[in-house]
Amino acid sequence: NLRTQQQKAQTQIEQLAFYDALTNLPNRRLLMDRTQKVIDRIKREHLFGALIFIDLNGFKRINDSLGHYVGDKLLVSVARRLQNSIREVDTIARIGGDEFVILLEDLSSSRKQVEQEALQVAQRSLKDLEKHFELSDRRYRIDASIGIAVINEFDCDAIEVLKHADAAMYEAKKTPH
Repeated sequence: NLRTQQQKAQTQIEQLAFYDALTNLPNRRLLMDRTQKVIDRIKREHLFGALIFIDLNGFKRINDSLGHYVGDKLLVSVARRLQNSIREVDTIARIGGDEFVILLEDLSSSRKQVEQEALQVAQRSLKDLEKHFELSDRRYRIDASIGIAVINEFDCDAIEVLKHADAAMYEAKKTPH
């Protein structure tokens, strides 16, 4: 049936355009779209949201020493663990390399409540990532640096919010654990 084939092709095109091929998580493009929708709602309803930027520490070492196959397996495992640590209403995306972003979409009129929720999600994510990863019959540990940007009605666009979260993550990376 031609119509069924066209629908299948359209679904494949959307999958390639909006999802990361390795992890099947939303990609940067879909994340930016969802973040902009959240910002628009925040402006309309005077709410707060949050974006959590996660960068894996030690990924390059594993990827370079064990090869891309093992590095890819690690990224897929990280994606799975992060998916388990977020709420159903939230979005997790892989935006490149070893960088992941969580968009908290369950918005609140209380900045303090959003900050607490973001901190809880970040702490849960870190805890999940600290557990050993079984890769090629060996156990590996990694940790992550996390930055959080609270989204408010004065934020202009998704790119600005992502930059704030990225900057916060780099500050966290510079701070000794």
